[in-house]
Amino acid sequence: MGSEFQGHNLVYSVVIAEALVVLHGLQFALDLSFSNVILESDSRLVVNNIQKSSEDYSESRPFIWDVKNLARKFQRCRFQFIAREGNGAAHVMAIEGMRTEGDSFWVEDAPLKALEVADSDRRSGRPP
Repeated sequence: MGSEFQGHNLVYSVVIAEALVVLHGLQFALDLSFSNVILESDSRLVVNNIQKSSEDYSESRPFIWDVKNLARKFQRCRFQFIAREGNGAAHVMAIEGMRTEGDSFWVEDAPLKALEVADSDRRSGRPP
């Protein structure tokens, strides 16, 4: 339905970067007025930290807290881990985003390479 790329040059932790991706993804979905969201991430640690009900003492704690609060604004919001190999289009979109200057937003559209990879995934039976 849509995707975005926002550069964060000062983030040196992969876990914090992944948590920021989830946070920005939720905000993007909220901005597009989605009410039911399934957010997939290739960071098992971030997804686990979001899903657990016990106190989170990880370095991504402030971002996970924001994710949980933002998730309450949706009618339904589910988080799930998906291996990078399971979503080639998302990886291509991230690479495309890194090539551009500034932030990029795609609504009901995507770079041609990402569309090709998603179509290839669909034809081979892998999730888009």
